[in-house]
Amino acid sequence: MAHPHRFSDVTGFVLAGGASRRMGRDKALLALGHETILQRQVRTLRAVCDGVVVIGSPERYSGLAGPVIPDDLIGGGPLRGIYTGLRHTRTEFNLFLGCDLPFMQARFLRVLAARALEDGADVTVPQTLDGCLQTLCAVYRRHALGAIRSRLAAGENMIRRVFPRIHCRVVEWPEIARAIFSRRIFDNMNTPTDYETAKRMTSFEL
Repeated sequence: MAHPHRFSDVTGFVLAGGASRRMGRDKALLALGHETILQRQVRTLRAVCDGVVVIGSPERYSGLAGPVIPDDLIGGGPLRGIYTGLRHTRTEFNLFLGCDLPFMQARFLRVLAARALEDGADVTVPQTLDGCLQTLCAVYRRHALGAIRSRLAAGENMIRRVFPRIHCRVVEWPEIARAIFSRRIFDNMNTPTDYETAKRMTSFEL
């Protein structure tokens, strides 16, 4: 029986294949409270999606947080991870979450997934208060795979460069704010200073 608060028609993917250059060590394996960032992101997605997969190194992450598949391509940054997920998914709609958003809330992701299913856009992406698109916290349709493949083949690694070639639905900040979501859900964790701040805030409610 499907969980009443989870989507059976949306697969969750944690993007854990980043180089973590600014952090200086693998951010996915950093501890936050009683768990690693990777485990935290998987737990958050499991509250939203029936199926959750980690995209990253099986040697590094297997046994930590469920199924792990490696990137299909070398190079290409997060776009290659999205490409990998869309190649392996069994669902049309797929929710991707990076390891640099440790305070993301499951209840917001449910709203995002519901909006994606309702609108049917190739990508449904939230926008922060300062206008930035959160491309690593977005729902991508399998239908977008062709456009992503062609951009990667052309040497393009920026996710946003794909958007003009597909149907993109931006969930703007006023819409997010009306639902009373804290903007802290989009706080990034990319540097040691960010990590120290995150450790002081592990009580933030998911």
